[in-house]
Amino acid sequence: MLHTANLNQDRHDQLRRLSEQVAALEASLRAQHDLLRQRGMALPAGLLDQLYYVRNDLDTLSGRVIDEATELDQLRALAETIKLINSSLNLDEVLTEVMDTAIGLTGAERGYIMLRDPETHEMHFRVARSAERTDLDEERFTVSQTIVNEVAQTGKPVVARNALLDSRYSAQHSIVMHAPRSVLCVPLEVKGRIIGVVYADNRRVPDLFGGQELALLMGFANQAAVAIENARLFNRVRRALLEITKMKQLMDNVF
Repeated sequence: MLHTANLNQDRHDQLRRLSEQVAALEASLRAQHDLLRQRGMALPAGLLDQLYYVRNDLDTLSGRVIDEATELDQLRALAETIKLINSSLNLDEVLTEVMDTAIGLTGAERGYIMLRDPETHEMHFRVARSAERTDLDEERFTVSQTIVNEVAQTGKPVVARNALLDSRYSAQHSIVMHAPRSVLCVPLEVKGRIIGVVYADNRRVPDLFGGQELALLMGFANQAAVAIENARLFNRVRRALLEITKMKQLMDNVF
């Protein structure tokens, strides 16, 4: 990963130097153009315009190299995290890793996960984390229940670029009180069943979440939901085995 990052940086530096050279050449030709015009001469038609477009194309290409390098790094980190969460059957560990990764992928300030109870079908708070990878108190983590309920019921993600100005949510008490600027909420879905939601926000930066962040988080959430469901299933099996073991011990004592 380090080799690829260095290679992308080298490409970006080369493009930047080339762009600077083209800009210097353009400035020099413009100065000569003024001198030539004073003497009744002119540069070839369209030459300066061509240089201008070449420099713009170089700047665009340089930006794309950086964007692609960033996306590649994100995808690699995502692959490593998916491998990690699928290697664990400890539900708390899985949930913490899922939330920390979601925050890291999106640049959110904080986030939390709610899971649906398999029996009652009600949504329950499970974990809340900060960008500093610390736990947050559930009672102090007030968010828009309308957004969470909407995603849990429809299975469709919600992106609010500026929740304070978004007519769908701006009148809600939680939005007014805690003033999150950017909000992103996606479903955790397994085989067509919504088992929970991942919520992330940033109270300082508007327009933080866009199509790239949504696509990354949705792809990650699909994998994370499977890992979460596996961990929950393992917990149920472990509890059942514990109860059976206790019952067998009781029977052994009786007989």
